[in-house]
Amino acid sequence: MDTKGISKLDLKRRNRKQILLAIRRAGMLARVDIAAQLSLTRAAVTIITNQMIAQNILEDTSTPAESKDEPKKKGRKKTMIRINPAFRYVLGAVVNETSVSIGLADLTNQGIDNRYFEIGEQTKAEEIVQFIVKSCKDLMKKNSVSAKQILGLGVGVVPARWDVLRAEIRDGFATFEKLCYLLEMELSVPVLAESAISLYALAGIDYTDSSTSNQLLVYSGQKFHTVTVYNNELLGGYGKDTSSVDRVVIRAGGAACEGYPAGSVHAELTRAALLAKAAAATGREMNMDELNAAYDAGDEKVTEIYEYTLEGLAHLIYNLCMVYDVRCVTLQSFRISQKTHDKLNALLLSLSGEKNAIQLRFSSVDKTESYRAGSALAIERLFYETGGMTAAENA
Repeated sequence: MDTKGISKLDLKRRNRKQILLAIRRAGMLARVDIAAQLSLTRAAVTIITNQMIAQNILEDTSTPAESKDEPKKKGRKKTMIRINPAFRYVLGAVVNETSVSIGLADLTNQGIDNRYFEIGEQTKAEEIVQFIVKSCKDLMKKNSVSAKQILGLGVGVVPARWDVLRAEIRDGFATFEKLCYLLEMELSVPVLAESAISLYALAGIDYTDSSTSNQLLVYSGQKFHTVTVYNNELLGGYGKDTSSVDRVVIRAGGAACEGYPAGSVHAELTRAALLAKAAAATGREMNMDELNAAYDAGDEKVTEIYEYTLEGLAHLIYNLCMVYDVRCVTLQSFRISQKTHDKLNALLLSLSGEKNAIQLRFSSVDKTESYRAGSALAIERLFYETGGMTAAENA
């Protein structure tokens, strides 16, 4: 006979996870509000939260102030509960196209300390792994954090660095088993790894702000990538192909690039494409910093090329926002100036109108802070998904 059910351990883990997620959305909650939101009895919530407070996972804070205009309530006053950010710590590492960022963070993904290392095309996998290992050990020692206090290390790798770090593609998904094995052997903590593009979107979620629960992340690098966040979850999960946007045609019969259709995002909008157009127009080679400086200074030829490219980018972002019904867009790893950002904003506003205005913002998880994309993975998988339970408790 086929029977279905749930074990006591799974039920305990699920209830604890639901409570943690509810508190994360609110910032802090009273037990009675947790019970109402999750359709659990008050007694069950009291038992579970008391256990988690005893474990130092949760902490009682204060009684919310009562309004002077409202009548005083009788009975026991509410006490608010929040997640203890110092219950455990996480390590994060992100391997970008030109740098590696490693850091230590608490359970709110607030950075405590970090290390940064610039890399080039000739940088070997061994150098990157050694830097991650050494940095993690240094950060733990400097901040007096032992391996037992670390939930784990979350690693993000941008697609341009997958080959260097020996990623394997299985059923269309990138896996990093070799990298995780090497790091676990050296650090003696759990190690998880995923595409950095998806993790950038994960780290950018503000669970307390309902206005940004649906958002779009647009990444600019050797290729363009996009990730859609719907109801504070990654659409398609961590392993979804994020590079398909690179082949989208934004100008029929536009610029050509081998392996891509004419007028594709790759041929029209990538840094390499923009710099090539600028070089052809001005007769001189420039990097992005020089191009931005020329645009800010009002160089006519650069302005013409740059704003033509920005028009294409604005149309791409607007169309994606309409398709996925989002009004908040994060620009990740875009090397543009404030003037360029303002121009892009103006172009988007001309397309959307004031009523449906699209909120455009730079990612805060960038450059030296990019490790927080990796630490966000460790927090999500090793804290929230486990209900704050240790490996021994889950056994």
